[in-house]
Amino acid sequence: MRKCVRLAAWGISAWSGASGTVEPTAENTYHPRAGRPGLAVDPGSVGLVMESEGRMTEEVINALQQLADVIQNQNSLGAALAGIAEAATTSVPGCDAASIALSIEGRPITAAISARIALELDLTQYDLHDGPCLTSFRSMSTLRIDVAEAGDEFPHFARAAELRGVRGVLSVPALWGDDIVGTLNLYSRSVPFDETAEVIAEVLATQVALAVSRSPEFVAARDVVEHAQRNLDDIAQIQVATGLLMVNEACTIDQAEGLLRSAAAHDEQTILEIARRIIAQQQHSR
Repeated sequence: MRKCVRLAAWGISAWSGASGTVEPTAENTYHPRAGRPGLAVDPGSVGLVMESEGRMTEEVINALQQLADVIQNQNSLGAALAGIAEAATTSVPGCDAASIALSIEGRPITAAISARIALELDLTQYDLHDGPCLTSFRSMSTLRIDVAEAGDEFPHFARAAELRGVRGVLSVPALWGDDIVGTLNLYSRSVPFDETAEVIAEVLATQVALAVSRSPEFVAARDVVEHAQRNLDDIAQIQVATGLLMVNEACTIDQAEGLLRSAAAHDEQTILEIARRIIAQQQHSR
C-alpha cells in the first residue's frame, strides 16, 4: 500500500512507496491559498519584459512578484510550497497541474500538489524508477518533453501520461549551491511546454529552493547531515591509520588502537590528529 509520509518537522505531507493509491484529503494535503499567488522576481534576472511571442508578459511578471509576499507570510514550508505549485498553474503558459518533490535522504518525495493528476504521475514515476521528473532530479538539469514523442525514452510513463490526457511535461530542478533540494514538475493537457514556460518555471524553481533553504527545519537538518558526514570522515581516517599501524608494526587491531591512544596522550593531541599525521607520513613516503 502506498504511504503518506508525514514529515512533521518539515510541516509537510509527502507521498512515496510501492503500488496502491492515496486519496489526498484535508488531513494529509496542504491546499494552496485562495486567490492568485505570484512571485517576487527582478525582471532583469529573467530578461526584459517579454511579449506574447514566446515571451513573458507584464501580467505574468506582476503575478510572479506577488508570490514572495505570500511565501513570507506562510507559517510552514508545506504551505509555501503549495503556494508555489498553485502559482505555476496561473503563471506558466499551458500548465494544468504542478507538483513539488523534495529531496529526502537523496530521493524525491512529493511534498505539494496543485491537482491530483500531478500526484498520480509523480507516483507513477516513483513506481517505475524512471520518468522525466526523476531524470531531472538525478541530472540536476531542466527537462521538457512532448509526451507524444517520448515513447522511446520513457515508454511506460508516456503511456500513463497519455491515458490522463497529458501532452507536455516540464521538470526543473531546485538547486541550493551544488545541492538539489527538489524539483518543480509541471504537466500540461493542452500543449507541450515552450521556452517561455521554461523561463518562468525556472524562476519558480528558484523560489522553491529559497523557501526550503530559509526553513529552520531545513537548516537544522542540513547541519545534522553535515555533522554526521564529518564524523564519518573522521572515523574513516582513524580506521585507515589503524590499518597502517597494523601493517607497519605487525600488530593486532587492539594494539594499533592502543598505539594511537598512547601517541595522542604523549603529544597532547587528539586521536584524529595523530591519525591524520600517520596518513600524511605514509603518503609522503611513497
